[in-house]
Amino acid sequence: MSRILITGGFGFVGGRLTRRLSEEHEVWASSRNIVSDTLLRLHGNVRRIDHATLLDRETFPAFIDTVIHLAALNEVDCVKYPSEAIRVNVDETRIVLENSISQGVERFIYFSTAHIYGAPLRGTITEETLPVPTHPYAITHRAAEDYVVAASKQNKIRGTVLRLSNSFGAPVSPHVNRWTLLANDLCRQAVEKGSLTLLSNGSQFRDFISLTDVEEVISRMLMLSRPPEHLIYNLGAGLSMRVIDMADAIIRTAVQVLHKNLPLVLPAGSAPSAEPELVFSIERLLSEGYLIRNDVSLELEKLLQFCAENFRPAMTGNK
Repeated sequence: MSRILITGGFGFVGGRLTRRLSEEHEVWASSRNIVSDTLLRLHGNVRRIDHATLLDRETFPAFIDTVIHLAALNEVDCVKYPSEAIRVNVDETRIVLENSISQGVERFIYFSTAHIYGAPLRGTITEETLPVPTHPYAITHRAAEDYVVAASKQNKIRGTVLRLSNSFGAPVSPHVNRWTLLANDLCRQAVEKGSLTLLSNGSQFRDFISLTDVEEVISRMLMLSRPPEHLIYNLGAGLSMRVIDMADAIIRTAVQVLHKNLPLVLPAGSAPSAEPELVFSIERLLSEGYLIRNDVSLELEKLLQFCAENFRPAMTGNK
């Protein structure tokens, strides 16, 4: 059993990891926001830690084996507050990393993003593909990666960078501010609006990975006694699908979960287009024994059920 600190441990990905890993390890989780006792209980047997204490070497906990660093501004806030994005995503990552080294933390797992490769993602992408980040979210994550890689190469800590593709799934709390993610947004639309609306023709390819698969990868990574063979890994499904195919999958699942046939609304005048395919390679992970199940239907079923339990259909018409 390891002693694990998860920064951003009450967020979208972090919350799921906190809940899952607390079943197997001693887990401490931090947040830049206030965490109520009710929210804390939703995450399982976890201990809350003030994020500010992680930014001071004198108060950083001295009992942690592994840090999983997810605390970051999301892509929307990075555009709104670019200076804050640099402070949180780059500077605070560096500080938490340095304090981890100072306190003898053995391992530092950093969650980056596939978008460091550019936007839109297209063609075959491996860990050797040249990064060309164009968005503040991607630029800041790419900069933070270098600190982790440098520290690991200098044998100061065992660093691992995970470049996460498009994750989807039910968060631990409905108040997690990640309902702009495509699959999550469409599932919420299904409940609240009774229809799904796309802002494009849906022909673009995306790599969608379920939060359940993310949980499984991290759980296995922590269980292995041997260190990873590489510093950087793509973390995705390894299979791409069109945006409209994800929408269709949600519509099919909604028949079972919501007992409704939902219409799909596309922009006026839109028509299918030939878009470049995407192969987000995860061969590096697979070659080390990791398994990605890609059970999209099951994850969508749980996500739709979560939305049905936490959101209500919008009221229409007069009372």
